[in-house]
Amino acid sequence: MKMTGVRVRFVLIFAVACALFFAVEPAWTAEPAVLVPSGAFEGGRAWRSSVGGYAVLSLRGNWHEMGRQYGGLLSRQLEEFYGAIRADLEARGLKPEHLETMQGMFNLYPEPMKELLRGMAETSGLSLEEHIILDASFYVLPDLVIGQPKKAPSCSGIAVASPRTVDGKLYFARNWDMAATAMRPYLKYLALVAFNPDDGSLAFANIRPIGQVYVETGINEKGVFIEVNNGAASDPTENPNGTFVAAELFSLLNECPTFDAVVSRLKADKLDSSYLVQVADAGRVVSVEKPTFDTHIVGMKDGGLYALNNFTQPVPNEWKGRIKEIPEGYRDDRQPVLNAILASDEWNGHVTLESVKSMMERTIDKGGPVVEGKGPFGTVIQVIAVPEDLWVFFRSWGYSGWGQVNLADLFGR
Repeated sequence: MKMTGVRVRFVLIFAVACALFFAVEPAWTAEPAVLVPSGAFEGGRAWRSSVGGYAVLSLRGNWHEMGRQYGGLLSRQLEEFYGAIRADLEARGLKPEHLETMQGMFNLYPEPMKELLRGMAETSGLSLEEHIILDASFYVLPDLVIGQPKKAPSCSGIAVASPRTVDGKLYFARNWDMAATAMRPYLKYLALVAFNPDDGSLAFANIRPIGQVYVETGINEKGVFIEVNNGAASDPTENPNGTFVAAELFSLLNECPTFDAVVSRLKADKLDSSYLVQVADAGRVVSVEKPTFDTHIVGMKDGGLYALNNFTQPVPNEWKGRIKEIPEGYRDDRQPVLNAILASDEWNGHVTLESVKSMMERTIDKGGPVVEGKGPFGTVIQVIAVPEDLWVFFRSWGYSGWGQVNLADLFGR
């Protein structure tokens, strides 16, 4: 089946108040900070975050084995999430063509991603077909939400580094905006899953709802962080033969050990649709702007950068007439807010982690980047990454405070 427009509308929402405490396997290191143990299965381990109760997994082995661990550790929650989201999709008008789209997504996945889902199906209590539906549920759900604003703000990435930060570290804050009203019942299913493959490839963590293996926000063991924003506001065309971006991000984190390697590969990539892909490490960040026909790299200015959904102005001359440029006088509501933040005294040499968290607490009307009150549309998932330290803070907006994970504890071989 040929599948066009495989464009993930990013989202995340999860959690899981994990259940029973099983025996701890002796081969592992000390317990990760701020996490409560909740299970062990075939070499994989699970915790829940002390804030939010989000599921946190550390899996190891080949991809099929890691899928089995995933399914075994979260079987109850996966069945619960599937039952709820399947009923929701059907009530909203799920049709055979949507099921074909879901199968089409699976068909586009590289083998590691397919093996994860196949492994899950052996231990979770769900069939492979049910896992395919659960995996793609947040991709299809927005299409079924009636009245989603066509021009609503959608996802933001904000980076700040030296000379703006007190400690000289780079902080990256990411808002995943989607059909927030429809996704609200599933906020507890947000999860952070760390994969430790035994094939010599890189360990990495993916942050999205349980059972969903495609990547929109992630970081690998080398401290390379990636997140993606939809770019269709600037270029609504598609590449039917392009690579599905959420599968490519999975591969980039798993295969590229450096910032430069990720950026170089993104330059060469032909993706399925138009995107802004943000790449960061301990001290650098760029926005890789990719219409369906070219690539443009935007770097930090004076230690700051933000990316929304329109390509940075002025666009390259060769793009003129090929994309939808922002009309004169038009501005995204978040743009003046973020300009004001970066121009403030605090954000010029005085930024700390608490400054970034404070920014991520504020809606647009209160001087922050959080989208709320746009009908059914709004911020769903938030992530703050500190690549130098491999710390990640994450949460479902409006559901809880920040869950936090030291990834060094989860990336142990």
